Amino acid sequence: MTPAARLQSASDILDLLAKTRRPAEEVLKDWGRNNRYAGSKDRRAIADKVYQCLRARERLSFAMDSSSGRSLVLGALHFLDGVSLSEIDALYNGEGYAPAKLSVAERKRLEAGDGEAPEWLESGLPEFVVERLKGVYGDGWLKEAEALMLPRAPIDLRVNGDRAPLIAGLEMLGYKPQPTPFSAFGVRLPADPPPNVRALPAFRQGTIEIQDEGSQLAGFLAGAKPGMTVVDYCAGGGGKTLALLQAMQGEGRLIASDVEKTRLNNIKPRLTRAGLEAELRQLGPDGEGMEDLEGMADLVLVDAPCSGSGVWRRRPETAHRLEEGEVARLHALQSAILARASRLVKPGGLLAYATCSILPDENEMTADRFEADHPDFAPRAVAEALDSAAVTLEGADTLKNIAQGHRLRLSPGTSQTDGFFVSLYRRKP
Repeated sequence: MTPAARLQSASDILDLLAKTRRPAEEVLKDWGRNNRYAGSKDRRAIADKVYQCLRARERLSFAMDSSSGRSLVLGALHFLDGVSLSEIDALYNGEGYAPAKLSVAERKRLEAGDGEAPEWLESGLPEFVVERLKGVYGDGWLKEAEALMLPRAPIDLRVNGDRAPLIAGLEMLGYKPQPTPFSAFGVRLPADPPPNVRALPAFRQGTIEIQDEGSQLAGFLAGAKPGMTVVDYCAGGGGKTLALLQAMQGEGRLIASDVEKTRLNNIKPRLTRAGLEAELRQLGPDGEGMEDLEGMADLVLVDAPCSGSGVWRRRPETAHRLEEGEVARLHALQSAILARASRLVKPGGLLAYATCSILPDENEMTADRFEADHPDFAPRAVAEALDSAAVTLEGADTLKNIAQGHRLRLSPGTSQTDGFFVSLYRRKP
């Protein structure tokens, strides 16, 4: 493909993304399958341009006065890549598979520059999200926003055992693995070039799972131990389910529940590959199906449905789909789920609330509401939970400084993990 044809393809894919809620990764894969003439270098170049436009969508839309795929690509070429108008004219010549020539309006927008753009546009985030980041991080909000949106995220692995042999094996295969600083079972791989983890023998054998270090910590800090009865109340795809089972060392009972049958079905092959067992339960729309466990669980982990804003560096397209009203809906849903799940905790048992969000509405505000409504639950200090073999000594010291009592907020800017929030409790005897 010519450079111009790649630009046209990137524009087309961006227009497709604007009409769907599917992940960008899936749309790009489908495009590649349907356009076999595009080689691996073509697909990589097209994907890089698509993600560049998604990460800077707010700024580019403002500069071009349009959010069409063509406008985003044009804006990225000129304002981000520094491509001159004469060079753009050579690419946008309308010949063969090249994009059509610039319109008068497009030329004027490019010549005018991006003007006096509001400060929040520099972050690449919606305006209402920026206001919330300012409330949480103060003057450091822009650093946090850029870390959340601009860089490509590394690939973190969780090792079911000693990570040293895996690191040595990956190095022999030509990878550049690094031990994660907080999780004692974590290994980090660079995002570029993208590693094919699922093709590794260690993955097929169940030795490793793809799981961000922040997610690993959320599972480990919950406090699962051998012999416990543990409930993973919103199990999702099962990443934390497997982390909890690792902490339980094959002893005890784990019940993974979710309202979506498909999600539970996705856990089954992961359990089989890892050689682990768990009970899987589908919940009713109002949490029905766990009545027999009320007051019985030693630990309940509530990894609640959320905006997913903590993983926007991996899925930047979702940042621009989030609306403020949806955040309010999620806060109410999280509060209801946490209240239902807390009934399963026995006196003296543990409760952990977690999200992969950076928004205070879904984190501190939900925790505040739970604490006000449930005086029978006492805060459990993060420092206490960090006394675990799953957390490195140096990492524990750092996390103690980041934590605020029983709450821990992680982010790409602060901890170089995805954005996560954890709040810990113990039910009073």
